[in-house]
Amino acid sequence: MTTETPIPPTPGDAGLDELSALVADQQVRTKPRRSLWWRAGYPVALVLLVLAIPALVFAGLRIILDSTDGQLVRRVTDPAAPGYEAVLEPTPTNLVVAVDPSGKLDSITIMSQSSDGVGGMMNVPAGTIVSLSTGELSLRYIYDTFGIDAFTSSLGSLLDLTFGATQVIPAADWASLTAPAAPITVNSPDPVTGPTGAVVFPKGSIELQAAQVWPYLSGRGARESDLARMVRIQAFWKGWLAEIATRGPSALTIPTDAGLGQFLSVLSADQVQYETLPVSVTTTDGAGNEQFRGTPEAMAAAVASIIPFPEGAPGARPRLRVLDGTGQLHNGVSAAIVLAAAGAQIDVVGNARSFGQATTQFVYYDDATAAEAQKLRDALGVGEIVRSEQTNSATDMTVVLGEDYVAVAGADPSSAASPSTLGGQ
Repeated sequence: MTTETPIPPTPGDAGLDELSALVADQQVRTKPRRSLWWRAGYPVALVLLVLAIPALVFAGLRIILDSTDGQLVRRVTDPAAPGYEAVLEPTPTNLVVAVDPSGKLDSITIMSQSSDGVGGMMNVPAGTIVSLSTGELSLRYIYDTFGIDAFTSSLGSLLDLTFGATQVIPAADWASLTAPAAPITVNSPDPVTGPTGAVVFPKGSIELQAAQVWPYLSGRGARESDLARMVRIQAFWKGWLAEIATRGPSALTIPTDAGLGQFLSVLSADQVQYETLPVSVTTTDGAGNEQFRGTPEAMAAAVASIIPFPEGAPGARPRLRVLDGTGQLHNGVSAAIVLAAAGAQIDVVGNARSFGQATTQFVYYDDATAAEAQKLRDALGVGEIVRSEQTNSATDMTVVLGEDYVAVAGADPSSAASPSTLGGQ
């Protein structure tokens, strides 16, 4: 039952180096990373996402050159035409780490900007367990013992993510950070009690002054689970974003061109989906803190709900080109969402060189990715696995969607094309 396996203390940065090596060992696969030659290009029009996340749009496309077997192929600029391909930018993410007055980890919030008008926010309990080769450690223990870099790597390993930016917010900074938006109206789902059991913040609609934000976020009754506190923290974020939306730029004094300020500014105008990482209490550590564990499948599904196109650690996720081989699937974006949720990193979407593909194909180039190809095929539910002898692919796999996928998922109404667009098919 014991999960908090201690690592012997060592002087200087030795402990951090050891944990960093352990995390890297969990993330790096045996085969080398593919080339990133395809990341050159320029922006093109937004493409609407159509399946898993309503109203989500597909942004950050750039026209690319298609190279196969060393032969340069013409540039295709029409998104409806055969041969069109575009680079898919990962969903932007931001990690917020709140620490108590002694510098210990208190709470974790992951933000995402899924698309124009849609965003996400996920809270992760600090007691969540990460499995490493030498044992199991909580995120709290990793942060408090080894610091922010080891913590970020460990959280990324747990969720198979790389975060775009990270902010550590000390307890003393919450008052100045939220002061321009205060008082913040919060619909508190539970009362917050103090050490003596007296109610400090009642249940229901309350108004938080800036100096009360940290006590509200960190407060926890003697019998209150940290999972319940995650819901209360979400209520605060909802209230803060609402105040920012109402007051406009004057509600923020931090820069809005990057980091937390940018995410607060954008999400205040967005439809935001709130999640708590799906974990359950397993035991407590030596200090009486709850420890949590989640199944990989449940955690992956929760991440996918707010981060449709994640960027994994180097080598952690197979990198895919997803191409519509039918002319009916809007560059294969809907299938790309399903494959990303199943553990892939989608680098390129577009159209096959010709339409009329009957059977979906998962084409892989290295025997080391054969099992991953089968896993992704099973997630999509249709298709065949094909081994290619090509040696210069920029991605680990190419998925060419066929009529069998259309039969299961249906055609994308926005992809209706004329016979000429479909190459005469």
